[in-house]
Amino acid sequence: MGFDIEMAHELARTLDVTLEFVLLERDKTAVERLNAGYCDLIMSGIRVTPKRAEVITFSEPYMDETMAFVVKDYRSDEFNSWEAIEKLDAPKIGIGGNVPYYISKLRDYLPKAEIVILNSPREFFKKKGKDLDALLFTAEAGSAWTLLYPDYTVVVPQPGIIAVPLAYPLAYGDQKMADYMNSWIELKKKDKTIENHYNYWILGQGATKKEPRWSVIRNVLLWVD
Repeated sequence: MGFDIEMAHELARTLDVTLEFVLLERDKTAVERLNAGYCDLIMSGIRVTPKRAEVITFSEPYMDETMAFVVKDYRSDEFNSWEAIEKLDAPKIGIGGNVPYYISKLRDYLPKAEIVILNSPREFFKKKGKDLDALLFTAEAGSAWTLLYPDYTVVVPQPGIIAVPLAYPLAYGDQKMADYMNSWIELKKKDKTIENHYNYWILGQGATKKEPRWSVIRNVLLWVD
């Protein structure tokens, strides 16, 4: 994602090192490679959970996302409040990945819900969307998916917005790097770097259409648009 790439470049500039990207599989394989020294850290919006904190060291959160549901447009009213969702008869809700913390959190709010584990959010949109009532996701990430699938919308149920902290995973026990990252994150919050990249890459603010360069053919003779 553009935001993660920008932040990786920011960190490399601060450290005055050459940036190298490596491809990691998610979850278990990524943790093993991180702890084996295959890479120094992961910069791709990892959600903090107690279970993950048992096997990796997290930096301080650099951002909070918002827990939400992705639903068909015409069903948004059914999910705009916890009270409305509770009135549904055992709603089937998909969740990307087996993340016990957020599964437990969902069960606390909706004990009657049937939870379906998905390998990827794409399954909800392409295969299981018709079989599921909603996808538990973050509002920020879900909004990006709804650009690809405009029949869907993101709904944040009220009241009581649930924050989902994002942090950078480091090798387990690497407290020296964690301390450095915590200081760096704090500085990037204070100087608005994180906010500015978030506004541009996530919210789309400040993105302008690039105008063609001036030319006689276009601007004087008007032969082309």
